Amino acid sequence: MNRKYSQALAELVAAYEATAQSGFNKFLDPQAYHELINYYEEDEQVDRALEVADLAIAHYQFSAEFYTRKAHLLLEVQQEHQALEALNIATIYAPNSLEIKILEAEALTYLDRTQEAMELLETSKLNLIRSAEEMSEILLAESLVYQHKEEYELMYYILESALKENPKNREALDRIWLAVELSKQYENSVALHEWVIDQDPYSALAWYNLGHTNAYLGNYEAAIEAYEYAFIIDNKFEYAYRDFSDLCFEMKKYQRALDGYLEMIEHFEAESESLLRIGQCYKELGNLDEAWAFFLKALQLDTLNDEVYFHLGTCYSAQGCYKEALKAFQKAIHIEDLQEDYYLALGETYFHLNKYNAAKTNFQKAISLAPEQTHCWIKYCQYLLKMDLGLEALTLMEEAMEQSYDTSLVYGQIACLFFLGRDQEAKYRLGDALVDDFMNHDTLFTVYPELTKEEAIHSQVKVYLGM
Repeated sequence: MNRKYSQALAELVAAYEATAQSGFNKFLDPQAYHELINYYEEDEQVDRALEVADLAIAHYQFSAEFYTRKAHLLLEVQQEHQALEALNIATIYAPNSLEIKILEAEALTYLDRTQEAMELLETSKLNLIRSAEEMSEILLAESLVYQHKEEYELMYYILESALKENPKNREALDRIWLAVELSKQYENSVALHEWVIDQDPYSALAWYNLGHTNAYLGNYEAAIEAYEYAFIIDNKFEYAYRDFSDLCFEMKKYQRALDGYLEMIEHFEAESESLLRIGQCYKELGNLDEAWAFFLKALQLDTLNDEVYFHLGTCYSAQGCYKEALKAFQKAIHIEDLQEDYYLALGETYFHLNKYNAAKTNFQKAISLAPEQTHCWIKYCQYLLKMDLGLEALTLMEEAMEQSYDTSLVYGQIACLFFLGRDQEAKYRLGDALVDDFMNHDTLFTVYPELTKEEAIHSQVKVYLGM
């Protein structure tokens, strides 16, 4: 049936455009005009949709419906005065139409005539409301007035009332997340969306909003579950797939993220960023061949995606193919030359290729780009110790701590002291560091891996672990 409808619509559009081009306007039935308006509006050809609306009005000049459709389209292109003119005529033929009053209030709002808009909506509440669904639509329009006035808490609470009247009001569900963000009503939003879901368990949008709220509040497991319910209910809900997968990726749940991305590209056209993420998941899961394949697919869609070149380089590095890695990192930097991690990777690659001056230059470039990023200093410190430049590494850590104090840098400094044989001083400082921030102590072994063999240091760490 959908194929038959699509074919019939395509034939209708083709016939209309042929007659419009010839200057002969064929008389159509009302439903055909509505279908043409819908088609052009969904295709974002509002000018063509307005043409059809005007033609429909010419053929059905006493129809409030077509004046109302025209007003709606005019509001889309911010022609509020013309929209009000169309609505004034529509009112003559349908004086008790709630839709007309709501559109009129919307036009008045955009014209900064918010007091008139509110009075119109209040009058409509008294005279035109016949059901909870209609009250929900009035409240939805009222929320737009408060948004326009930047009264965001009232916007949120009015939308909450709209949903209490009609939990299935999709537009209210669609708009309330903006209200939540603007008003910071995250805690209330959890309770509201849980209530909506109790009334309508198969509301994909309610589950999606609940996922957003939980993600903001740091309830990541609950957010992941909510996003998953959203796309299970509606397998055409692209944003639910994307947000689910992105959050799983950030939480280092790479297999779940990968499953989400793969399912998403089954339903929607793959894009470079999605293929990049899939490649990253495979890389994190240790499947470099699949990762490499997806990175190349991502490049086919976007040859200027610097992140793809960067991750291709990391795959080559992991396989010991440093010349290929070098080319990939250089391409990434050619596209985006302000990303410190690219220079760190390039520095490490030059080190493996025994090009030490080039390595040093790139580590320094990374630090100059992001002196506040601790990991840049740590990477450079590691390099200096590998090059047996202990004093230079210690001086570097002292300089780093002047730029940005971080306990990781303290542990880096202690590692340098051990490297230089200043064990007593290093152990004394290690005791203080373990008290200040035990969680970062692994940096000690990252900077100077030889310390992992030192039982005395492990014993000192274990003392603080048991405190």
